[in-house]
Amino acid sequence: ALVLELLAAVCLVRGGHDIILAAFDNFKEVCGEKNRFEKLMEYFRNEDTNIDFMVACMQFINIVVHSVENMNFRVFLQYEFTHLGLDHYLE
Repeated sequence: ALVLELLAAVCLVRGGHDIILAAFDNFKEVCGEKNRFEKLMEYFRNEDTNIDFMVACMQFINIVVHSVENMNFRVFLQYEFTHLGLDHYLE
């Protein structure tokens, strides 16, 4: 939860959003993920007893998606999380 809070804070600093996305791209390559944020969503779905983690995860996702000026890129980020099942899980 603390790591996600720090990552969310970095997103809000100038240039931080690009750094965070690049880090998740690198993680995807190193860990062999098919999609960016795959492991994050896996933990989010499986840690349903840890409320602090779930709240931090949702805050991180919200900041990653909504701290972008470009509306097309914002929609693309929303689609990434939708593609990973966030909408279905939240229902």
